[in-house]
Amino acid sequence: MCGGFATRLEPITLFVPKPLLPVGGKPILEHIVDSVAELDVDRIVLSTNRKFNNQFEYWARNKMALGFAKRIEIVEEPSMHHGEKFGAIKGIHYTIEKAKLSDDLLIIAGDNFCSFDLGRVTRCFTKERKTTIAVYDIKSVSGAKRFGVVSMNGDTVTGFAEKPENPKSSLISTGIYLFPKETLKKFGEYVREGNNPDAPGYFLQWLISRQEVKGVVYSDDWYDIGTIETYKKVFDDNL
Repeated sequence: MCGGFATRLEPITLFVPKPLLPVGGKPILEHIVDSVAELDVDRIVLSTNRKFNNQFEYWARNKMALGFAKRIEIVEEPSMHHGEKFGAIKGIHYTIEKAKLSDDLLIIAGDNFCSFDLGRVTRCFTKERKTTIAVYDIKSVSGAKRFGVVSMNGDTVTGFAEKPENPKSSLISTGIYLFPKETLKKFGEYVREGNNPDAPGYFLQWLISRQEVKGVVYSDDWYDIGTIETYKKVFDDNL
């Protein structure tokens, strides 16, 4: 997911999309794609917006020209500014339709910067064959209110609340989701019902009432690069 406009990081993101901001000598997105390439994946698809699409195209062409083993495809959402955004869930549905995705789907937010072993969440998914999300313990219930908050019983997700005023736990969603191919049609169903098309957490709230969802809890480094101050800290810490 690379279609956002990251308004909280302006003025930097007026010119460069957040996933292409450098950390540790390469774009945030490149860290993600390099990790994904180590998994058993057939296709890598970037969901972008019209304003920054050319920058993603340029990055993808260079990445493949340097010998990257996977083909990187791009689906452009027709939005030029934040007010035109579909919202994350509608954007995922749009990408599924445009790219004709019909297999198991790993979705990762394009601004994720973490040291997670993605093999853990994919192994759980392969074993259970159920929607599986990567969860992070922020170790602060009050701090969790800025995120999608996850409630769990063992490895089963029992509840999800998007940025609640009174979080029930310190477990938060990291923007890493695995969906079995049978669940992809649920995105269209959710959108057609007129539900909130924005943060994926709303979709997960809706989905949990219809099917079992699994969670894998990580304690490795994870950063939400949502402000200039956070980006500066991550940038400085990973020089």
